Amino acid sequence: MNYNLRLYNIFSSLMVTVMLVCDALSLKVVTIFGFNFSASGLIFPLSFFLACIVTEVYGYDLAGRIIWIQMLCQAFFILTVNLFVLLPSNTTQILTPFLYLNLYENFWRILIASSISVPLAYFTTDFVMSTLKIRGGGRFFLSRYIIANICGKLIIVSISYPINFHGQLSVNEIFYLCLNTFIYKMIIAFFIMPLAFFIARLVKNIEKLDFYDYGVSYNPVLVFNSSKKGKNLYSENINRSKK
Repeated sequence: MNYNLRLYNIFSSLMVTVMLVCDALSLKVVTIFGFNFSASGLIFPLSFFLACIVTEVYGYDLAGRIIWIQMLCQAFFILTVNLFVLLPSNTTQILTPFLYLNLYENFWRILIASSISVPLAYFTTDFVMSTLKIRGGGRFFLSRYIIANICGKLIIVSISYPINFHGQLSVNEIFYLCLNTFIYKMIIAFFIMPLAFFIARLVKNIEKLDFYDYGVSYNPVLVFNSSKKGKNLYSENINRSKK
């Protein structure tokens, strides 16, 4: 695809930023009105929100590239933090090394959990958005947005939270943490759904792009391949809406 993309890098940067913020808060449990939530789960709906818009406008391949960029940035972030936390510190700051170690000693769990759950969740979300868009002829955005969110968020909470909190919370506590956070995520997804529809249309108009993944391979490994498959139907859809 050879398009003059004005906003794609902004979406990429935002999604990477959200991912790293969620990593930093992954082991924090927040209690609101007596219900326990993963702190990262309270922020993560923004990432799925952005992912759905990117897939809707730019197509599966460009959305998939952001996923791998997220994974690379995340791995660098977590491994770097773990390395420097474990390095010896011969200073008079007795508490500082201990506090860092206490805070990040289980940070490796996040890398394992995310390496499994994030690609599965995001590529599933993108696949659902892409295939339902083709089958519906570009209609029913709100329906595919909700279905994609349900699939992606179920994968995230069912894989990442049990790994992150294994040995720290009981099985029962982890179950309700997953359930509460999933319900919260879906409520947020439902309420911001009109905003997703509005922003997707706005970005399409700015980019002059409305990509349909006709004949595109859904193999996550191939998203960086230059493919001439798929089609930009922005002009056709604009003309159709004027009739």
